[in-house]
Amino acid sequence: MKGSGISLLAASAVLFTCAGSARAYGPGISPTAGVQITVPQKLSVSAGISTIPFGNVYGSGAGMVFRLQPGLAGGKVQAGLRSAFSFFFLQVVSLDITGSLLYTWGDPWGDLQPDQTYLGGELRACTIPLVFSTGVYRHVAGGGDRHEWLVSAGAGIGF
Repeated sequence: MKGSGISLLAASAVLFTCAGSARAYGPGISPTAGVQITVPQKLSVSAGISTIPFGNVYGSGAGMVFRLQPGLAGGKVQAGLRSAFSFFFLQVVSLDITGSLLYTWGDPWGDLQPDQTYLGGELRACTIPLVFSTGVYRHVAGGGDRHEWLVSAGAGIGF
C-alpha cells in the first residue's frame, strides 16, 4: 500500500512536469511525441506540435498537427487534423488524421526496398500512454519496388 502512494505521487509529479514543459511552447501550441514499433520503419520516434491550445484543465479541442517520425528503416513527415480531450493540462485522448510522406532506408519490414517514397494517409489514436496507428500509402518514387500500395501499422507509447 505504501508503494502505491509513492507511485501515485511520482506519476503526479511527472504529469505536472510534462504540463509545465508543454506550457513553455506558448499559447495555442502543445507538443506531441512517442516511440512506436511500425511497419515498415521498425522502431521509430516521433516529435511534433499541435495547434490545440495548451492549458485546459478539462475540455476538448481540435486543431492542426505536424509530426516528424524517423525510424531505423524509414521516416515519415505528417500534417493533418487532431481532435483531443484534455485533462489536467495533457491531451489524454487524441485522434489524428494526417497526410503523410514516407521514405524507406536500410532494411524496411514488409519486404520493401530501401530508397522508396510513398504518399498516403494515416490515422493515429492515442490514450495516454498507448498509441496506435494505421495508414495506406501509394508508391510515388524510387525504382525496383514491386509494391504499388503499402499498409502501415504501428503501436507504442506517447502523447
